[in-house]
Amino acid sequence: MDIKVNINLYADNDGKELIRLLSGADLPTEDLTREKLKKFLVARSQDDIVIGAIGIELMKDVGLLRSLVIHPSHRRCGLGKLLTSELETFALTKGVKALYLLTRTVADFFLGSGYHITLRETVPKDIANTEEFKDICPSSAVCLHKKI
Repeated sequence: MDIKVNINLYADNDGKELIRLLSGADLPTEDLTREKLKKFLVARSQDDIVIGAIGIELMKDVGLLRSLVIHPSHRRCGLGKLLTSELETFALTKGVKALYLLTRTVADFFLGSGYHITLRETVPKDIANTEEFKDICPSSAVCLHKKI
């Protein structure tokens, strides 16, 4: 990666910039409570602007990967892979053994990162009961998982 970034857990002062970035990428924000936002990793540029983020909802030994987003000016420089890797490491420290996600647009990115397509009906009950699975993401979204 040829840009310098700082990646940290979400802080309250990240809120407006993060929601604006997610909304601009047409990613869901309606269910993002302060508690859910606390499980986001936020990437800031050297000039302290939010340029990327990724989140997780933790449920026992599985996690729901939420909303990988990269500002358009910083795409294709490895930031998505870096954020995904950082999130997987974070998830491991929390006892997570498998990650699941739904996507309408970046299935190829995750397939290239070791994720596999899975049927929505086969995900663990805790994952299936999330708002994202029940109400937010359309049935046309691709369901993926990865053992970590």
